[in-house]
Amino acid sequence: MRKYITAIGLSCLSIASAFAQSAPMPLSKAIELALQNNKGLKAADLRIQGAEARAQEVKDRNLPQASASISYSRFSLITPFAFGEGEDSKPLFGLPKGGFSATMGGLSIKKELFGGFAEKAAQQSADLLAKASRLDAQRNRQELVYTVSEAYYNIVKLIRSTEIINQNIKQFDEREKDAKNLEKEGVILPNEILKLQLQKHNLELSRLQVDKARQTALFNFGLLIGVDDASTIAIDTTLNNTPVAIESLNNFLNQAVQLRPELQANVLRQQSADAQLRLIKSNKYPHVGLSAGYNYINPNAALIPEANTFINAWNIGLGVSYNIGSLYNLKGRINSAKTAINESILHGQQQTDQIRTEVVAAYHNYELAIEQQKVILTALEQAQENYRLTDSRFRNGLVGSTELLDANSFLLQAQLNLINSKVDGQLAYQKLMKATGGR
Repeated sequence: MRKYITAIGLSCLSIASAFAQSAPMPLSKAIELALQNNKGLKAADLRIQGAEARAQEVKDRNLPQASASISYSRFSLITPFAFGEGEDSKPLFGLPKGGFSATMGGLSIKKELFGGFAEKAAQQSADLLAKASRLDAQRNRQELVYTVSEAYYNIVKLIRSTEIINQNIKQFDEREKDAKNLEKEGVILPNEILKLQLQKHNLELSRLQVDKARQTALFNFGLLIGVDDASTIAIDTTLNNTPVAIESLNNFLNQAVQLRPELQANVLRQQSADAQLRLIKSNKYPHVGLSAGYNYINPNAALIPEANTFINAWNIGLGVSYNIGSLYNLKGRINSAKTAINESILHGQQQTDQIRTEVVAAYHNYELAIEQQKVILTALEQAQENYRLTDSRFRNGLVGSTELLDANSFLLQAQLNLINSKVDGQLAYQKLMKATGGR
């Protein structure tokens, strides 16, 4: 009894495992995998890291600059040297004639206090470009989401088309049997059966072509989402045929102008170009810097000298510098910066026009997709009724196979049109969402 229970348990586990492996991958999971594995997004992330690193470089340059040094030298004196005089009339510090070793060291710190607002302008420009890079990556993600959705639904089209073709082939098998019976009864001629067989072979050829297209599309889909063995991917062919109520066109246009990452990135680049202009103009201002340092000279090879055998000093200074050439040699750089600003503004205006055009086209395409579904549903009902009547007449020997084939062609085309319209409707809605920057 225990063996039977074990066998039953293993069978249940194997069935559950097979079911889990064949469970369809929802579109949301495919999008998640693509966002994790897509090489283009990884490259965009690297560009973001590069922009952030350049912004950090600007911050690092604005920090105080500090340096330290130590050196050993051997000096040969021609005349003796004395420095200061002590209580015993002996020099406080003296170097006799001859040679001696010396160790020298120093420490200095420098910081520019005012550079014509150059530090602030450079930092703003770098930070804005880093933010623009992040928005570029966001746009790439939105494009990838739609690309994955389009590839996913195209596979759905191919799978559902194969199912419809298979159904029609089965119907032709049944009609062929009916036709052979009618031939035996002398109701139809043999060539009527040949027409049915020819049409069935054409459908089998179409099924083969669609299946190969599905395999190719599935392979490319696997590359898109980063899955090596795409043949194991099961696609959810369930289609939601419920039209989504949409807002007015003006609302979508306003949303696109506010949400599209391209436009936001372009605004940041305009601000960065303004900061670059301020950076160039900063050369017209005087630069003020503060410095401090410490130095010592030890006329001895030892790193730590004895008392009264070395000289040490510290210093602090405030310096002002002015580039006189900035009065006449900045015109070209300033004009180039102004041109870059104007180009950025014009590019933003062109982008806005293109996005508005994209939104209008996507909006009307979605409306068209919804209206087409209504028309196609009506056509499908008519094609089904026409096929039912023609099939009944064919079985009664009232019409030949030509009429039946025509009725079947109308029905097949209507069925395929319905599948395509459902898929196109969902893609049209997602494209509208992408056009407005809402996904």
